[in-house]
Amino acid sequence: MTLIIRLSRWSAWIAGILVLAAGLLIAGDVIARNIWSTSPFYSFEISRYLFGATVAFGLSFALVERAHIRIDPLVKLTRGRLRSLMDVFAILATVPVAGAIAWYAWDLTVQSAELGAISNSPLGLQQWIPQAIWAVGMTWFALIALALAVLALVALVRGRDAEVGRIVGLPDFGGEGTEVADLAHDAGAGSGKLQMEAAG
Repeated sequence: MTLIIRLSRWSAWIAGILVLAAGLLIAGDVIARNIWSTSPFYSFEISRYLFGATVAFGLSFALVERAHIRIDPLVKLTRGRLRSLMDVFAILATVPVAGAIAWYAWDLTVQSAELGAISNSPLGLQQWIPQAIWAVGMTWFALIALALAVLALVALVRGRDAEVGRIVGLPDFGGEGTEVADLAHDAGAGSGKLQMEAAG
């Protein structure tokens, strides 16, 4: 599990670098357009490719960190074994979806390479290049989903419901809630102190 987390964090770093690169390209084009009335970096087109790759590489990290969006009101009403079964079902359902997306991503990449498809823009970029990057990210997402599914299924079979929750369950926001409550308490105490000083 530690290796999966470490590798997924690397994919998150890749996603962050791609966002930074897109931002730099856009900033460069804005500056060049205002000074020389030209856009030499093709940021409009390239940023779209970069953002697509960012999503692909960010999915695996979101899955490992359990940060993806869930429709979870029913899950919150369950506890113990039933919740573990629902969590495992959810990750098992994710695997074929992620695998299908990765498969079609590579199929699209191969087709673009065989046809010599290029973008309909002044840049004229070979389409298989950004598509291959996207396909790599989606493949990594599928592999991470499969690994988590196996780990969660093994924990379920062994009766380790708490471990299932740590792998694929809902994240625990108890610490965050406690911190917010503490901040609210401190703010209230500070306000009361200021009122007392003003009255004095």
